Parts: sequence; structure tokens; C-alpha cells
Amino acid sequence: MAAGLIMVANKSGGPLMDIVSETARIRNGFLASDEDEYAEVIKSILNLSVKERADIKLRARQSVDRFSESEFSIGFLKAACVLVK
Repeated sequence: MAAGLIMVANKSGGPLMDIVSETARIRNGFLASDEDEYAEVIKSILNLSVKERADIKLRARQSVDRFSESEFSIGFLKAACVLVK
């Protein structure tokens, strides 16, 4: 995603919970759970317009910032402050 590729991930765990967003307004990738869903997702990606693909790639690049080292540090410090109180 950071490289601007269109993500197709398994519909489970991290990708399902907080990595891939599939709503029309904030889509940054696609999820699938079996070979039929993967085939349909890949088919739909191939049928996207150039602009639609570019928009998804841009949102994917932007979405990885929340997993940066600085964001993890901020989250850790916030959690530590809550525990100390």
C-alpha cells in the first residue's frame, strides 16, 4: 500500500479490522475470503477507470501513515499516560 499498489487482502484479522477500508468514499484496497471473491475483486479492479485506480492508490499511500513509527510512539505515550493516571 505504501508503494501505491492496489491491495487485495484476506478478509480476516488486521486487514479486515483496520488496514483495508472498503467503503466507496474511503476505499484503499479490497478484501476477499475465497477464490471466487478474489476473482471478482481482481475483475472489478481491472474494470476500474484510470482515475478510480489512481484515487485508490492515493488513499492507500495516505492510509499507511497511521502505522508509522511516530504514530506508534504517540499512541504508546497516550496509553502510558492513561495507565499512570
